[in-house]
Amino acid sequence: MTLVSSKEAQKIFLTTNTKVNSFSKKFDIIISPEFYWVRKFEIPVKTEAQARHVLPTLFEDIIDNTAVLTYQVIKLDENQFLCFAYNNKKIYEVIKNSNIPISNISAIYFSQNECLNFNTFEIDNLKFMYTSDGILVKVPNNLLTDTMDLKKVINNIKLSSHKLRIKLYNDVISSKYYYTFFVLLGILILLNLVKYFDYSNEINKLEDSFQKTRKINKLPSSTIQTNAILKKYETTIETEKKKREAIEYIVNNTKFDLKSLNIDNDVIVLEYLSVNKNEVEKFISKKYKILSSSSTSFLLKIRVKL
Repeated sequence: MTLVSSKEAQKIFLTTNTKVNSFSKKFDIIISPEFYWVRKFEIPVKTEAQARHVLPTLFEDIIDNTAVLTYQVIKLDENQFLCFAYNNKKIYEVIKNSNIPISNISAIYFSQNECLNFNTFEIDNLKFMYTSDGILVKVPNNLLTDTMDLKKVINNIKLSSHKLRIKLYNDVISSKYYYTFFVLLGILILLNLVKYFDYSNEINKLEDSFQKTRKINKLPSSTIQTNAILKKYETTIETEKKKREAIEYIVNNTKFDLKSLNIDNDVIVLEYLSVNKNEVEKFISKKYKILSSSSTSFLLKIRVKL
């Protein structure tokens, strides 16, 4: 979640005892030393980024599991760094339990940097002080007697530029979400792979069957040759269809005495007995082209183009 700054934000010093009842404003949160570790180190590097890489090792003597922590560095001087380590999840849980709406948070700061003007103070029945080397710590209440109430002056604190780089969501929930997502994605990929191999197997079976059919029927192996043969037969089939339609048209007319019918390629030769030449020609020319016609006393011969 990106934290959005706000000039009107109310400042809150977050401790383990903090409870918030008003949610009408934005909040700048200053976190107690209870939620982070801070140490000053002399590290022979030039930049904060270089120093941050070695921090897990430097904090190992006071923290058991350094892998779950987030680290931040502030350069103080040449080779001198102020180093922070904190548990993102723990801070998130404390904020949630304090009733602070996540959407109302403008920014979060380390109290180490923001309370430098107060040597000692108390808040939420807890007491804090800076040590001789400048590190803010929580101390037992009976150790300090005369302390200032930080709540009375907290909104007068001028905040620094050193904000926590923190994720305001639950890492456990996020991990479970991503785990579920990747499991479902893996199942989907597995199902698609099974379908792919199943389809591939069926295609191979069909191809084998097709090749066997080709061999049995002595078909050419080339698809181009097969298509050429099919095209040739399509033309033949179309021609035979035209012949059948023409014959059906001619012989179904019983008005004329048809003596003979012969087919020569795409020409039909017809012979009629004792018919009216004009009527026969009129009947045939309705659908077909007459190439020639000749008649004798009793016989009419007509050549028709299909």
